[in-house]
Amino acid sequence: MDLQAEKLKLVQAVLNIDSLKLIKEVEVLLISHEQDWFDNLSEDQQQSIIRGIEQADRGETISHVAAIARLGL
Repeated sequence: MDLQAEKLKLVQAVLNIDSLKLIKEVEVLLISHEQDWFDNLSEDQQQSIIRGIEQADRGETISHVAAIARLGL
């Protein structure tokens, strides 16, 4: 598959769209791939995720069943 050919096909498909709503959906899709969701989190949220990853790396985890039991669900 030739990347440039695929890009040209995509450009042609976008040029043929007659719906503003669909154009906006394509725009949202493209923008979402430019941004890393992690960067949109607060500093506290980022640190919480980093701590969780570090805990998991150290093996400090519990099973899903144990978590559900702990939460009383």
